[in-house]
Amino acid sequence: MDVEAQLTLSQNGKLFANPKRIALLKAIQQTGSISQGAKLAGISYKAAHDAVKDMNSRAEAPLIDSEKGGKGGGGASLTRHGLRMVQMYELLETIQTMGLQALNDENVPLHSLLGIMSRMSLQTSARNQLFGTITDIQPHSLHDLVTISLDDQQTLTASITRGSTRRLKLDIGKDVVALIKGPAVSVTTQPLPSEKGFINQLKGVVESVSTDEDATEVVIKISDNDAVYALMDHEAKAPATIKTGMTAYASFSPAQVIVATLT
Repeated sequence: MDVEAQLTLSQNGKLFANPKRIALLKAIQQTGSISQGAKLAGISYKAAHDAVKDMNSRAEAPLIDSEKGGKGGGGASLTRHGLRMVQMYELLETIQTMGLQALNDENVPLHSLLGIMSRMSLQTSARNQLFGTITDIQPHSLHDLVTISLDDQQTLTASITRGSTRRLKLDIGKDVVALIKGPAVSVTTQPLPSEKGFINQLKGVVESVSTDEDATEVVIKISDNDAVYALMDHEAKAPATIKTGMTAYASFSPAQVIVATLT
């Protein structure tokens, strides 16, 4: 579905900001003048003057700081509140665009902003970025074991401090993203004993095996939406039996999982 949307902000049912008004604010900041900003934004000086007066009178703090000088003169610039208004509007536009793009991608969960971000825009240095929902939290003396259910109903466990649990406001049902660096992941053809610390063992199909002079990377597809990347140096390289298309396990310790969420 090819749809478009225009973001409009209202106050008490009356227009406050829309694309034209935001374009005017940007033009005023660029030109340093309401009159020149009106020309750049493609509207009349009267319309620009009325819009500025309306927004300044209704905002919590003035958006535009102007000096008197008549139709052809006088300087103007955005206040800090005005700059933040433009930034906030652009942020909402970005979120709106992401939502429209996600509509056409069946793999993107529309019930969660974090889910949309993790699938479409969130970039981190951790190669593995898995979106899921907390299904259990087991408290221990100095840390908590947080169980996260992934899209394919497999689960992984993260070991985080009690303080982090509180700071992130983690609770059952909360959406989170689990981040795991590639070197923390081992690859086996059979499950490893959990007593050795490899509580997390995600089952999948080997999508690719790549080797250079320094390391071997194995990509394991664990669902239609997710893959796990393991990066092993030659001392800890993947077994020679690992081949593309075979079933394998991506194993890693709960201590290697970083949890991210929107609080």
